[in-house]
Amino acid sequence: MSPAQPVPPGPQVGIILLNYHEPEATLACVRRMLAAEPEDVRILWLEQDIEVTRAPVLALLEASGIPWVELDRDTGPLPGPGQIGLITIREDLGYGAGNNVGIRFLRRHGVPYGWVMSNDAVVVKGSSVQLREAAAARPEVALWGMGIKTGDGPMCHAWHLQEADFATQGRPGPALLETDPMAYVSGCSLFFPTDRVAALGGIPEDYFLYFEDAALNWEVRRAGHAVASVDTVEIEHVGSMTNGRRSNWTEYYCRRNRWHFIQRYFPERLAGQTFRFYAYQLQKLFFRGRFDRIRLEWQAYADFRAGRLGMTDRKL
Repeated sequence: MSPAQPVPPGPQVGIILLNYHEPEATLACVRRMLAAEPEDVRILWLEQDIEVTRAPVLALLEASGIPWVELDRDTGPLPGPGQIGLITIREDLGYGAGNNVGIRFLRRHGVPYGWVMSNDAVVVKGSSVQLREAAAARPEVALWGMGIKTGDGPMCHAWHLQEADFATQGRPGPALLETDPMAYVSGCSLFFPTDRVAALGGIPEDYFLYFEDAALNWEVRRAGHAVASVDTVEIEHVGSMTNGRRSNWTEYYCRRNRWHFIQRYFPERLAGQTFRFYAYQLQKLFFRGRFDRIRLEWQAYADFRAGRLGMTDRKL
């Protein structure tokens, strides 16, 4: 009788790629991840707005040469090693609700770790191996970041909310997340124990786009967990392929959701921020002749005051 062979572990990491009308970028990201990741990693392609995108996306996958399977989000099995698991979503749910489809799928299958990654991110150092090693060594951490480089900027390990106006800025150094209470892990690339984030309800869904990553960090800390970063994994981020850098959509959602974020997590600062908005921000834009920006700023503030969240129906 031959000695018993060790039972291979099941899938350990699920990579979640949320696509919205950028299938070529998502496919390129899939190819890179398949080449770099071990066999116990599974890749989920979450395709939003599928009633519009089904034909071109399926044609692209058929021509890719990569095995793929379409899965039901509630009943489907995990994809196999080296196979894309395509989960379709009828509408555009936004960042939080869209990625939560994948998080709930991984939790149902007992996959220990999830990795939410932007489809325009390129891993240039390390892999999920280093991330899970860090997570296993520090079980108190519920959210992991890594080095992120955007354009010609520095390699940043955390994002920081500035005291004056809650604007976000990338900062280098993994230690910052554990010493600066205003630092947070960027939603461009989030690694986490699946059960821990799922138990919190996943990524906050009502922001639709922007500030939900900061909100998740604050919810993690409120629950008594830590956030941290590693310097053994680094990615390069092209930027927002869906909305364009500093597009009207970006400006609107960033500003509206910033108000909601302040109200939820820093209510004592809301009055001061409102005064700054009237006394400084609007006047500065007026004297610079930025009337287009004044319109967006005012629309975002008015929608915050009206309690509006989710996808806007404004024509921006």
